[in-house]
Amino acid sequence: MPQIGWSEILIILIVAIIVIGPKDIPVVIRKFVQIKNTIKNYASSFQKNIDDIVVQTEKEVNKVVENSLEEKKKEAKDNKDKKN
Repeated sequence: MPQIGWSEILIILIVAIIVIGPKDIPVVIRKFVQIKNTIKNYASSFQKNIDDIVVQTEKEVNKVVENSLEEKKKEAKDNKDKKN
């Protein structure tokens, strides 16, 4: 992630004051923060959905593995019983 120093922030503020105007700066900052928060909420929601999908998939895989192990144990027991 890029690091921004105080000099870069000062230059950005000066350019913003010149381009936007001093009266509209608070409005622009509020709008920017709202957009940033909206994007952050979408990202966290997306991450939560992905995590839920991963957890569900892990549960399904564990069930399949457990069933497979039980079947193999049954087969091994049946083969052992047949030999005796």
